[in-house]
Amino acid sequence: MIYLDRNIINNSMLACYLQVYFCDELLKKNNERNPDLLLFLLILPFVWHKSSREAMQNRKFDTNLNTIIEEQPSIRINLKQRISSFSGATLQGLNLAVASGLIAIINADTEQAYFKRTSKKLPQAIKNSLPKEMTKTLKRLANWYANMDTASIYKLLLGNTICN
Repeated sequence: MIYLDRNIINNSMLACYLQVYFCDELLKKNNERNPDLLLFLLILPFVWHKSSREAMQNRKFDTNLNTIIEEQPSIRINLKQRISSFSGATLQGLNLAVASGLIAIINADTEQAYFKRTSKKLPQAIKNSLPKEMTKTLKRLANWYANMDTASIYKLLLGNTICN
């Protein structure tokens, strides 16, 4: 008998849709910003972490990320562990997004691959069914990440560079 864990499938699909939604929001803020894998790894640890999500979801768009971190330092607690814990779901979600044609890989032959949003639309029924508190958080993350390079975001959030 084959065991099928429906929670894993549901989490992967939710991760896929959230990442596509994030890409859409990122493009609204900066249409030249293509996320890399390391940037995608910084989505679910905030969106799926209740206290981080609650600290971010209702912030004004003109509040910068530095201020959020200063006022809510708890969003950084166990962040490295959360990134690691959610990396599997991040990768599975990205695989589904690429396989379904919602996201494409660019510069795949180079050391640093980037992703871009394709013209294929996320179905409106799916978009409308995404948890509102998660989409509100994604909008803020896209706003904050839009004009920062990934290394700077990691340095700000983790206090070191990606390589360390």
